[in-house]
Amino acid sequence: MPPEWVQGKGIDSSRSNGNGSRTGRPRLRDKLCLLIRKYELDSNLVKRYAADFCGTETLRDASRDLVEAFISTLAEEAAKDRAALVCKLNSYNQLEEVKS
Repeated sequence: MPPEWVQGKGIDSSRSNGNGSRTGRPRLRDKLCLLIRKYELDSNLVKRYAADFCGTETLRDASRDLVEAFISTLAEEAAKDRAALVCKLNSYNQLEEVKS
């Protein structure tokens, strides 16, 4: 007879979707990473844009609702006009250079 963990006892796979989320929805971080990869965006510039969008110093300080709104906005902007989004993101790089 196989050990208990092999029989499914001790592991509740019905509550997880395989990426650490117990709600069945992808985690926000995963959604953001997928967008960055799909549209080949600079992750550091996306983080700066996200913090600015959310009105926080860092994205980590933003509420879940704001981060969800940012991800939706980013997805819409990337799908509608990636070149314009890249231009917007590059402006965050220029702002950083001015601070230095």
